Amino acid sequence: MKKFCIILSIAVVIITACQQTHKTVPVDIKAEEVAINDLLNRMITAFKEQDVATLQSVLSEDMLGCGSDPSEFWNKQQVTEMWTQMLVQPFELDIIGDPKIKVAPDGHSAFAVQQYFMPFYSSKLAFRNGYHLIKSDGKWLIFSFNTACIPKNDDLPKINEAIE
Repeated sequence: MKKFCIILSIAVVIITACQQTHKTVPVDIKAEEVAINDLLNRMITAFKEQDVATLQSVLSEDMLGCGSDPSEFWNKQQVTEMWTQMLVQPFELDIIGDPKIKVAPDGHSAFAVQQYFMPFYSSKLAFRNGYHLIKSDGKWLIFSFNTACIPKNDDLPKINEAIE
């Protein structure tokens, strides 16, 4: 029995030692940031061109969208329907600055933030979209997004007074 345990232990050590280790592929973070920036630019162009098909193509199948209202939670189909209704008329976003993009070290997920004015709703109150992106089959897709109104801190007392 002792011989069997020793032989089994040696076999386990040999099998474990002979297994191949996965090589980590270095990620070109800058190239991934450029790809994500391109995706965001395609979205801006699609909004201007009222191109719902392009907008839909950047969403993952199981995505979650969160609007600026606490009750707004959407899946891909609901977001697509909303954009279809919204883009029957010309629609423009006035982008504020460059997006902020943070790619995970493994290159499989990222977070991007884009700020803009939406004159259709307000030319004084800015909006911010935060995007959680995933890389699927070599292509970046939006897994979730959150839209928020972002008033300046100095304007908060005025807003509070106006909604009382």
